[in-house]
Amino acid sequence: MSDATIRIMCPNLTCRKVLIVPANSRGKTVRCRNCATTIRVPQKRSAPDATTPVEPAPPPAAPDAGKTKAA
Repeated sequence: MSDATIRIMCPNLTCRKVLIVPANSRGKTVRCRNCATTIRVPQKRSAPDATTPVEPAPPPAAPDAGKTKAA
């Protein structure tokens, strides 16, 4: 595969065809030739910066949080 093309899969569950689109179509919408579904070509992912720490997600709230006990 060339760097000038991107492979994406059609999101239509009855189609799922692999499409090969030009790299300059990133951020644009394309149409599947098999089922005519419109698909947005994703932007290029940037690699996470090693110097920026990733913060962990906060723990989920307890199911009874915010409830007060009757005395």
